[in-house]
Amino acid sequence: MADQVQNTQRVLDGALGMIESATPAALSKATPCTEWDARGLIEHMIGVVQNFNAAFGGAPLTPPTGQSTAGLAGDDPAASYQRAADALMQAIRKPGALDQTIKLPFGEMPGGQAINIVIGDQSIHTWDLAKALGKPFTMDEEIASGVLGLLHQFVTPDRRGPGQAFAAEVPCPESAPIQERLIAFSGRQP
Repeated sequence: MADQVQNTQRVLDGALGMIESATPAALSKATPCTEWDARGLIEHMIGVVQNFNAAFGGAPLTPPTGQSTAGLAGDDPAASYQRAADALMQAIRKPGALDQTIKLPFGEMPGGQAINIVIGDQSIHTWDLAKALGKPFTMDEEIASGVLGLLHQFVTPDRRGPGQAFAAEVPCPESAPIQERLIAFSGRQP
């Protein structure tokens, strides 16, 4: 469990660093997530972190929508993300937090599994933001491998396509680096 807390912190720190590198002018750049520009993507990332913080506090988790996250970045996207990340880290560091049951839209799962969704979401979206900003980003191989395993478990054909969380898988050789395989499986061109 300590590894999950450490991995969550590392992923959130990486996301924060990428958000901090975004200039105000860059916030209108297109991202690999066609429904969001860079600001919209950051707002989604903040919304996910806030939502899981609420879930670790006992509230049922509801998927954030574009409408529910609009404005979350405010005038200082990095500071807004930092506040959300700090609150989530405080929540998952509480004794027993990762052992509690988290209520998700598709069922319930232990907090120790649910936090992996945050790790995956924030890792992939940090890559999306890096792409939009034209910046390099390399995921930790162990984290990328864990996220790919999680996606193989949860991303079924009915969760792919228009209006779904994931686009169709992009072909990628098994010999490619783990980050490229993860990005391709998530429906993005590595």
